[in-house]
Amino acid sequence: MEMAEYRRMAETEETHWWYAATRALLRQLLEPIVTPGGTFLDVGAGTGATGAWLADLGTLVAADFEHEALAMAAQRHPTQLPIAADACALPIADASVDAVLCVTVLCHQSIASPTEAVHEFARVVRPGGVVCLWEPGVRRLRRAHDRVTHTGRRFSRLDLARCASDAGLDVLRSTGAHSYLVPPAFVKSLLERGEVASDLDGHAGGLGGVLATAARSERTLLRRMDLPFGLSAITLARRPMG
Repeated sequence: MEMAEYRRMAETEETHWWYAATRALLRQLLEPIVTPGGTFLDVGAGTGATGAWLADLGTLVAADFEHEALAMAAQRHPTQLPIAADACALPIADASVDAVLCVTVLCHQSIASPTEAVHEFARVVRPGGVVCLWEPGVRRLRRAHDRVTHTGRRFSRLDLARCASDAGLDVLRSTGAHSYLVPPAFVKSLLERGEVASDLDGHAGGLGGVLATAARSERTLLRRMDLPFGLSAITLARRPMG
């Protein structure tokens, strides 16, 4: 990812509707199934805000490849424990964390094999522990923002679930999210064909709160069911006991 995008993230992580909606959904999905007082690993933590809420529940280790991003995270979220790490070769002992969170990392061009990375997550999580994967959805979509973030691939929810099951994890949930954004994202991708632009440069308020309201309504739906598609794909999986 370009360093300018990390700086945008740091500037908007507390105010942009997308980050607020992402944190709210992650908390809704994960808080009921993680171990309070445990050790949690945020892989590709970036500037730290997405998984920062996990520090309320236990010890949070924030791992990222970019040292400047880790420095930003340490400044803004001092309760996190930052480490420099490659997602495919984590400097962490086997079965030593209670949950792994990975948000928009497997999509990056720098990740040669998403399956290899998820095998690493399965290695470091304890038996009974949880792995949460959240990646850009809709495989055929290619957006200006993807070019800024060096996104090399997008996932269907079944693609992501397959990565988890191939790593020996038991899939608990496989769902799309932000489904209401898929039609406008397709239109936007046509209008911005060939462009390089960040989504964080505008609409921080989510069209006057409209998008935040849609996200809140979708979270209510996700309490009862999985969605077949979305601008994001999410898989929750557990390492088997024994």
